[in-house]
Amino acid sequence: MGDKNRHIRFAEFIIGKFPPKQYKSVLVVADGKGDLAIELAKHYTTRVIENNPRNKFFVGASFKYEKGWFDFTTPVPEDFIVGMHPDEATGQIVRNRDNKPYAIVPCCLKGIDAMGISNFTNWIKKLKSLSRREVFEDMIRIGGKNRVLYTR
Repeated sequence: MGDKNRHIRFAEFIIGKFPPKQYKSVLVVADGKGDLAIELAKHYTTRVIENNPRNKFFVGASFKYEKGWFDFTTPVPEDFIVGMHPDEATGQIVRNRDNKPYAIVPCCLKGIDAMGISNFTNWIKKLKSLSRREVFEDMIRIGGKNRVLYTR
């Protein structure tokens, strides 16, 4: 599904925008196989929340993998949140209760925040309107949905 290098490209983007010398920990939301988290764990203490975990080899002091759903009420002790095509959790990441910085690559119009949205352009506008931080926009070089929304 999608570009096989998308997790590597997004990790490179994240490392550039959230320098490991300044940001020590990251919450990765909806990372099924954990590909993005594996890349990020080389630089940050990493926790994944995924409702449908598809790998069980995640262990170690700097890596935690949890089965479950992320929503805007989920406590986030990490320094920032990321999501690569996080589906239903996209708007939830933007509205996270702790107002943490985030980087997301939205794709599907799913979840409560996408109700009534009919196209991707309006989805991006809606996500920006939900944020309590200034939202920046960039692109990563991958096939498929590649627009990144992020805050600091």
